[in-house]
Amino acid sequence: MSHTLIDEQMEELESHFDPAAIVYLPDKLKEQWKNIPANGPWQEEWIIDILNWLEKHGKDGDIAIVQGEYGATFFLVNWLKQRGITPYYATTERQAIEKKNDDGSVEIQRVFRHVNFRAYP
Repeated sequence: MSHTLIDEQMEELESHFDPAAIVYLPDKLKEQWKNIPANGPWQEEWIIDILNWLEKHGKDGDIAIVQGEYGATFFLVNWLKQRGITPYYATTERQAIEKKNDDGSVEIQRVFRHVNFRAYP
């Protein structure tokens, strides 16, 4: 993921998975992950540095939280599974709160709450 886990996510990881360590991608790789180009066909080169880092730091039996651009996520989930690393994603509950303003406009606030991590099928 390209962001830091929130408290509820950390609590779930610690209580359900008892990790020896939680390791984030280095900042440079986080930036690559959140800046996958939207134009053109998929190119593995967009995430090759991430794959190289994971190859070096991941091992059979590890878990990884994977969320991001759909094509990159699909590719990475399959890549991780081939290496014995179980990929998970976070599920959320979403709520929209509407507020009618005096000028007739409507503001919508979206609230996302972490529910749990779920293994990719």
